[in-house]
Amino acid sequence: MYTKRTRPKILVVGGGIAGFSLAMHASQRFDVTVVEAEFQPGYHSTGRSAAVFHIAFESDTIHRLSLESESFFLSPPRSFGTIAASLQNMMIARDEERDLVDSFLDTWTSRCPWLQRLNGTDIVRHIPVIHADFQDGVLDSRSLALDVHSLLDGYRRGLAANGGVVRTNHRLVELDDSKGHWRATFAQGDTLDADIVVNAAGAWADEVAILADVKPIGLIPRRRTGLRIQPKVEFKSWPMCYRASGDLYFKPEGSSIMLSPVDASDSPPCDAQPELLDLAVAMDRFRECTTLDIDRPHETWAGLRSFVSDELPVIGFAEGHAGFFWYAAFGGFGVQTSPACANLGAELLNGNSSPISVDIEVTSVSPRRFSVSQ
Repeated sequence: MYTKRTRPKILVVGGGIAGFSLAMHASQRFDVTVVEAEFQPGYHSTGRSAAVFHIAFESDTIHRLSLESESFFLSPPRSFGTIAASLQNMMIARDEERDLVDSFLDTWTSRCPWLQRLNGTDIVRHIPVIHADFQDGVLDSRSLALDVHSLLDGYRRGLAANGGVVRTNHRLVELDDSKGHWRATFAQGDTLDADIVVNAAGAWADEVAILADVKPIGLIPRRRTGLRIQPKVEFKSWPMCYRASGDLYFKPEGSSIMLSPVDASDSPPCDAQPELLDLAVAMDRFRECTTLDIDRPHETWAGLRSFVSDELPVIGFAEGHAGFFWYAAFGGFGVQTSPACANLGAELLNGNSSPISVDIEVTSVSPRRFSVSQ
């Protein structure tokens, strides 16, 4: 285990929520530098997140990581300020989709006893413009709206307070460990030396691995579209709403409603842009759910959410490469699990192979699970 006297150097590649949250925690024991290819941190997936915290979400592992993260959002370190607000979250379903509601409740009610089944009257009371054919649903009263920008800035300030360094406009082009430590070379020609490279490069994580001569994990970036509309009705008190069919959600955001068709189209790593078809699909699905007739969105965007085959994160040292640490594949849950994942990652970096900070099987997120399964 490392001590304060040795203070190994860590280079974190990627300046999103993943990279900064781990960097802040690791900087208590390491000298940490974060490098980001773009002109500002959080430019890609982090800055385009829906920014919602759900406990009844995805899988048992993601559920546990979310539970471990909840207290951080509700009572963050003082330097973060307020980063979360209460948000109700409502599922709606047509009669022919009741089995989807039943299945959701069968999966989650024992772990989330606050979930409440709704009928059509309940649904319209929460959102008066929902079409009358949506007669079944669920209300989750324990979700949170997260302020992603304040969260990212809080992690950045925490890193700086521990002596960490951030370098933007630094695109990595070469990684070499032939001399017993890592030497990173960047597009402008400067270099940085480190004992450990943390690969938190989001959709580009496999490309960073290739630079380091580390076997990729089979990362799959998927495009997710978002848009905002400004209906001429009062909506600020509405809960977040999503269809049981899983093909639309919408929620109030300031003076707009943010919605998404929940698309997941495979994409190369890139500065993702929305496709016209996905925007049209989102608008059509919103009209199907509500009595509102909105001609066009006033803002559109897209972001990439990166997965591996089992849709769990990848956290840990690469097999056969003791100085290369994977911190990737956070899919659509990277923001809401960032406190727990960062705690776990920091413990693993410090040499604790059996962390006690999170209630999950560490092997379920280890990069070594891929070699075992082959």
